[in-house]
Amino acid sequence: ITDTLADLQDEVPAESFADIRQLAERELGASLAEKFEWFDENPLAAASLGQVHRARLQRSEDADFLNVVVKVQRPNIASIVTVDLSALQRVGNWLMHYRPVREHADVPALLREFSATVYEEIDYKHEADHAEVFFENFKDDKLVNVPRVVRSLSTLRVLTLEDVFAIKITDYDAITAAGIDRGEVARKLLHAYLEQIFEDGFFHADPHPGNLFITPLPAKKGSKRKSVRWQLTFVDFGMVGHVPENLRKGLRE
Repeated sequence: ITDTLADLQDEVPAESFADIRQLAERELGASLAEKFEWFDENPLAAASLGQVHRARLQRSEDADFLNVVVKVQRPNIASIVTVDLSALQRVGNWLMHYRPVREHADVPALLREFSATVYEEIDYKHEADHAEVFFENFKDDKLVNVPRVVRSLSTLRVLTLEDVFAIKITDYDAITAAGIDRGEVARKLLHAYLEQIFEDGFFHADPHPGNLFITPLPAKKGSKRKSVRWQLTFVDFGMVGHVPENLRKGLRE
């Protein structure tokens, strides 16, 4: 079951490029050829709500990077989500008539929270905001990498980000082959989450392997360091969590 569910991370069958192009151009108000120097028709990854394409910015864009990924929502996904959630809400109400369920869970309340999370996840303006907060929180940490947002090419259903795709965190063979200590990676991942929860009160809430990468870095000139430099890279900020101070205090205790 978990292997099958893992396909939803980044291996869902892709939409036709014609449909993706139509949606993206409608959102951006111009053709992809006008907005980008190059746009790959083949998706880099396809998940349940949207898919990602590599592209290159026009040199006129005010950014100190050119390679980007463009996340485009699946056409009609908002209406599909609305229908599915409505069906779940109806089933949830039925379940509350069953005493063993009613005594242990408020299913409609759980579904309201789930619905709010999903609707926020298909609002790419929210995701852009989250990515920028996360970038600010970790900008001084040399071991954590966060993609920068291209606001001029981002809308409710299209999100353009710096291309930071690298080694998937579960590709153990590739991490080892790159000369990176997996134990160090695990410790940094744990430390990064402790920092998000206990210090920032703002955390990346969708840490599946499709959203975490290990990025090998070139050696510094003149460096005698034998181990490979690397960064832990986070992507996809559609789902985040907030930890208020009173809860952080309780968790610390």
